[in-house]
Amino acid sequence: MGCVSSKDQPQQQFNIKLPDSINQTTLQTDLDLSDSQDYYLQIGMNLSSIGELHPKVQLVHQELGDLFPNLQGQYIMMPDQSIFFGQTLNGKRNGQGKQHWQKEGNFLEGTWIDNQLNGRARMIYPNGDYFDGNFVNNVANGIGKFVNSRKEVRGFWLNNKLIGEGTEIRKNGTIYVGQFQDGKIHGQGKFEFANGCVYKGNVYKGKMHGNGELIFNDNTRYVGEFRNNCIQGSGIYEASIPIQGWFHSKYEHQTMFLYFFRQETPVLIDNQDCALIQKQLSTFFD
Repeated sequence: MGCVSSKDQPQQQFNIKLPDSINQTTLQTDLDLSDSQDYYLQIGMNLSSIGELHPKVQLVHQELGDLFPNLQGQYIMMPDQSIFFGQTLNGKRNGQGKQHWQKEGNFLEGTWIDNQLNGRARMIYPNGDYFDGNFVNNVANGIGKFVNSRKEVRGFWLNNKLIGEGTEIRKNGTIYVGQFQDGKIHGQGKFEFANGCVYKGNVYKGKMHGNGELIFNDNTRYVGEFRNNCIQGSGIYEASIPIQGWFHSKYEHQTMFLYFFRQETPVLIDNQDCALIQKQLSTFFD
């Protein structure tokens, strides 16, 4: 039997990491950030630009604009062949600047103090994803925003991990507001789905799981237990007449099937004697 979601989607963690020494930059979600090296291969080295940006990076950068307009400074060729342009002091990045990894395609704008990112920084990746947030000594700490082709996530990062209250806005219209833990939707939260349904309650690793309330777009609602995005367990279905008992759900062919049993029924099996409630929902949980 299927559940509210016809297939499980891997839950991406939103843990920010810069490249080692900020020199092998790939902004992916599970990286450690080591300190930048205190030396450079060449300073000034007849450089006149940071190189041509990757097409997707260029597009995102044009949409967002320069983080630091009218930036002035000098060019530095880094040990990994990335190019830095900006303010320096005693041969170190100090102040506002930007850095481009031509081979990998990553483009970073930020503020450095004694060669470490401190303050606001923005990394754009060659696939068009970007992170814009606050850093303390090369580590994402503070308010930030991560954007990719499927969603935008806003919240608070602590030691490179999204934690506490945050918001996730998906391109399909689903909005989540609530708690995150270790970069994942986890704790207490609220989902507003594009089809008009609203879930409020426990979330576990990105899924409706535990006790919660699901308000359908016809103003009926279910209050009770959920498992892995499924209605499963003891609960109450409230319509014209409240029904209390044991419930299971599955979602397929743009329809939610809600099965009701008078007594505890841990497993849903075909041909069981039960009442059936159907909801026409064009989309549901992704």
